[in-house]
Amino acid sequence: MAKSKATKRQSPERKSFGADYYRRYYNDKDTRVSDSTEIRRLASFVAAYLQYLQIDVHTILDIGCGVGHWQTAGKELWPTARYYGVEYSEHLCQQFGWHQGSIVTLDPKAELGRARFDLVICQGVLQYLGDRAAATALGNLARWSTGAMYLEALTELDWQENCDQTVTDGDVHLRSGSFYRKRLGKHFQNCGGGVFCSRRAGVTLFELEGE
Repeated sequence: MAKSKATKRQSPERKSFGADYYRRYYNDKDTRVSDSTEIRRLASFVAAYLQYLQIDVHTILDIGCGVGHWQTAGKELWPTARYYGVEYSEHLCQQFGWHQGSIVTLDPKAELGRARFDLVICQGVLQYLGDRAAATALGNLARWSTGAMYLEALTELDWQENCDQTVTDGDVHLRSGSFYRKRLGKHFQNCGGGVFCSRRAGVTLFELEGE
C-alpha cells in the first residue's frame, strides 16, 4: 500500500507478507500506511459516490483484503451486502480466516461460489506483480466486476512525487500510470477518486466528471 504526503523488485510469489510486514505497515502507529479510520473515510466516499451513480452493492469482493478494514467499514455502509475477503498472505488467512488466493489465479466461481460482484476492491495489490501478472490481474478484475471497482496502485510518479516514502513499501514494481489506464479503459470508465465503473453497468458520465 501507499501513503500520501521501484522498478522490478519482488512479486507476491516470492514475498512472504508475514507478520513483520503487517506489523510495520499496519500495526505500528509510527510506520503504518493506513488505519481503520482512514479506510472508513475512504469507504464512505466510495459508498456515497456509488449511491449517486445508482450502483447497488449486494456483493463485495475485496481482493488483497489485508487486515479487514474494508470489511469493517462495509458492515456499516453496505449492511446487507455479502463480503468476500481474499488474501494472498498465509499469515493473515490463518489470523482472520480469509480465503487464500491470488488475484492472478483466483477462480471466484469455483472457489467462492460467485463469478461476478457489484463492487470489487483492489487496494495496494497490483504493484507487487510483474508486468505480465499485473496485466492478467487487470483482465480478471474486468471479468469479476459488473458494477464498480475501487483501485489503488502505486505508480512511478506516485513514488517520486506523491507518497510518503518513509512509510510506503518501495519493494515493488513501479510502472507508469498509462500502463494501467490503457488496460482499464477497455472495460471501465474512470470516475475519479479511484472509482472505476464497469462499462457493463451502463453508467453515463459527463465529460468532466471522470478523469
